[in-house]
Amino acid sequence: MPESRRHVLPVLIALLALAACSPPALYYKPGTTVAQLDRDETACQVSALRQVPERIRTRYTPPEYATQPVCFPNGYCTWRRVLIRPAQYERYDANQSLRAQVVRQCMADRGYATVNLPPCDGSVAGTVTIRSSDPMPVLGADSCALRTTAGNWRIHTPAR
Repeated sequence: MPESRRHVLPVLIALLALAACSPPALYYKPGTTVAQLDRDETACQVSALRQVPERIRTRYTPPEYATQPVCFPNGYCTWRRVLIRPAQYERYDANQSLRAQVVRQCMADRGYATVNLPPCDGSVAGTVTIRSSDPMPVLGADSCALRTTAGNWRIHTPAR
């Protein structure tokens, strides 16, 4: 593996791990309950799927080889091909980003804004209960995104 690639891989893995832990953009509409947010988001997702159906495509990535020398004790050297990365077939939805845009537009039409918040401190997770009937909290400087036990992200503003 070339020297430059050896250093890129650990950095890439670290960035992917951080991205997996960070909250996505969240929808926010003052006074709306969590249950209403979930209903509106589901309705927008269903509508977007009808408007922009899945378009599954397959992408082929050819194998990657490197050539390296092989030398024997008698001084004879030859070259051999070494497989670096095997060929891959990847399936993807070519309409995924367009459908996500339609969902965002639908949610905006229903009065929601997207907000980007930092994740809540780890000590907050076990002390906060978010009920589906609770209205969304007022956003403040200390608002954060809390991951629920179901894996969803919710907005939390600590009481003052």
